[in-house]
Amino acid sequence: MKAQGSPRSTEGFSVFAVDANWPESRQVKGCGYDSDTGDTHVCLWFGSPYFDPQVEHVTVFSASSGNARTSEALEEAFEIYYHPGEEPPASLPASEPVTITADGEPITFELWRNNRYWVARGRIERTDVVLSGSGIEPSELSLVRASDLTSFSNPFASLG
Repeated sequence: MKAQGSPRSTEGFSVFAVDANWPESRQVKGCGYDSDTGDTHVCLWFGSPYFDPQVEHVTVFSASSGNARTSEALEEAFEIYYHPGEEPPASLPASEPVTITADGEPITFELWRNNRYWVARGRIERTDVVLSGSGIEPSELSLVRASDLTSFSNPFASLG
């Protein structure tokens, strides 16, 4: 049975976020826990409260190592990466390496660019991370472990 809601602790899994210097809105976009496999994922949004392609934004998807949801998150990131109406290629274009700071340490990610949009994939210890964004260079990002998500707004929370 798959449970949705607050992520539970799984060994070696960490939620990563853009550091506290991010000037815009910080939101929980979604999360999930699969009680059968122990797979956990959390997706965080950094940018304006409403998607505006002209404003810098970053999505950070963190998943327990080997989580099948990571491939889905990468596919979803590439859907935004291509312009509406464009057919995505049959296979991923060539990536380039990019260094992103995570908990003060340099980590090499795979990076794909398309004009102002980009997608990056990497692993920080035992956490798979998929990043996407625009308006900011991925190499300028500083990621940190997020131990408390209560400071993030949840646009999907019930208003009742």
